[in-house]
Amino acid sequence: MLPQTMHALRDLYAQKKTSPSEILTDLLALIERKEPVVKAWTELHAEEALASAKTLDQMLTRADTLPSLFGIPYGAKDIFHTAGWRTEAGSKVLAGFIPQDDATVVTRLRTERTILLGKTTTTEFANWGGPPATTNAWNSAHTPGGSSSGSAAAVASGMALFALGTQTAGSLTRPAAYNGLTVLKPSYGRISKAGVIPASISLDHISAFTRDVEDTTLFYNAVAGHDPLDPCSLSTAVLPLTLKAAPPPAIGILDTSYFRDADADVLRNYEAALKTLSEAGCRLLEIPTPKGFEAHLDAHAMVMQTEVAHYHRRYFPERADAYTPYLRDYIAEGLQITADRYIDAQETRRSYRLRFAEAFATVDLLATPSTPTTAPLGLEATGTPAYNRPFTSLGIPTLALPNGFGDQGLPTSLQLVAPLHQEQRLIDAGYLYQLLTDWHLRTPK
Repeated sequence: MLPQTMHALRDLYAQKKTSPSEILTDLLALIERKEPVVKAWTELHAEEALASAKTLDQMLTRADTLPSLFGIPYGAKDIFHTAGWRTEAGSKVLAGFIPQDDATVVTRLRTERTILLGKTTTTEFANWGGPPATTNAWNSAHTPGGSSSGSAAAVASGMALFALGTQTAGSLTRPAAYNGLTVLKPSYGRISKAGVIPASISLDHISAFTRDVEDTTLFYNAVAGHDPLDPCSLSTAVLPLTLKAAPPPAIGILDTSYFRDADADVLRNYEAALKTLSEAGCRLLEIPTPKGFEAHLDAHAMVMQTEVAHYHRRYFPERADAYTPYLRDYIAEGLQITADRYIDAQETRRSYRLRFAEAFATVDLLATPSTPTTAPLGLEATGTPAYNRPFTSLGIPTLALPNGFGDQGLPTSLQLVAPLHQEQRLIDAGYLYQLLTDWHLRTPK
């Protein structure tokens, strides 16, 4: 039986109870059964993956120690450059594009001797337009979320043990919530964006969907760190994340209705998750929301649209007809935004980031639901990032944790928020929560 987590597979390899080839053979058989319904992949490279697995078989028999992610199969959202493989970003504009080099994250994962299975679906250019045909692993009539649609669906359905994704507004947290997964959105610049097709250069975050906090920690420790190829990469040293179940002394609840307009089943599970943490020794405090919250959200929208348009000016107007209508209009409007308006919006973001840091004066973390609803019905849209984009814009780290199921049997999720560069606080609280609950162990039938 295929293991559900990276750390479980790592233990099997260490005990020589299986081999990469055996895992790949079983996994490809599972993909053959599930992919026709889930539609998570833009392309699979089964032969290359099997060849890599056979090479790793030999390494497994000879080596005393193995890289932390040795032999773990994964997928990459189709905006990550993969040398020699198509990278089309879900758009006709890049049809047939084959990069010569890997994205830095892919390079670092190759060093770990992982096995890249293929590319996963995305909304067009990881943006607002063109949702793919990918379905939710729990109910194929519902969206998996976006823009990292295929990556979340692949992990939730067991077709990959982790998968790369990105977030510019809510494209990691939202699909994780809709599919019952765990995802850490790290501080801005903590994981390299080099070789990743940008949506919005000052907003994009890189991470991966996983089953649980332990897997999230393995991934982060393998790929985080400065990259000279990424001008936005943080140069400060990265401290490895460690697993210790420690309740944060205090969790803050912002005194705004913004995060409390969720559906009743989402709020019910949110309050139950807070009760679990409270009973484990954490204090819950309502704290004031720093002034300027709505203006900051407007600034995020302005910055995103301007930077999306700036990237796509290389294709406009010659290739305008190749875009889906919504994204084409979004880019055209963005090209009309003046430099003054853009700079004002960036200044609003910067000043509010400083002001919002005050929210952590008396608490260690904040908590909200990850999404206002469970995964919406239909595949025409990917849901709202409303609960995620404030923290994406601020560049501060968040952690999404499965915390139950809604009235329709679809997953719900808890979102924890930490100050800048305080990913360890999230891991401490998240690991504790998953020791006390089993929501992250549930898988779709």
